[in-house]
Order: sequence, then C-alpha cells, then structure tokens
Amino acid sequence: MDQNNLTFRQFVIDLFKDERGSISIKPVVALLGAIFLCVTMCLNSLTPEKFKPSDKLVDAVMIITAVGMGADSIDKFTKKSPEDTPSQQS
Repeated sequence: MDQNNLTFRQFVIDLFKDERGSISIKPVVALLGAIFLCVTMCLNSLTPEKFKPSDKLVDAVMIITAVGMGADSIDKFTKKSPEDTPSQQS
C-alpha cells in the first residue's frame, strides 16, 4: 500500500496504533469513554431528573477518558531511547 495514498479506514486504524505499529489500548479506552459520555449527556436531556446517573460515576468516566487521551498524547510526542527500539534484522 502506498503511504502517500491513505484511505479513510487506514487513517482511522492508524489513530489507534502506537509507535511500534500495534494497537494501543489507551486511545481505544479514551474513545469508548468519550462515546459513553456523549450518550449519557444526550439521554440525560431526554429523560426525567430521577433517572440521571450518579455525578460521581460520570466524573469517574470523564477522568478515565481524560487520562487515556493525555497518556496517548504524551506517548506520541516523547522520543524513545535507542535501546527501546527493536533491532532490525537483515
């Protein structure tokens, strides 16, 4: 596959990969947390007050989501030392 001609599907898959090319759990958790928060906010606007979720539960999901996004961002911008990179075999 030509690297200059990425499809949208490949672009989305690459968002979840780390620097080694394997799928990282941090962006997956952050995406799921963001989806749950959005669904919760939408449902809260349509349901009566007595059905709203616990504020502590919503805050916990928000913190997990923020940590997942922050940790993934930090990993993307930190440089790896030479001993952390896999050796290439000829």
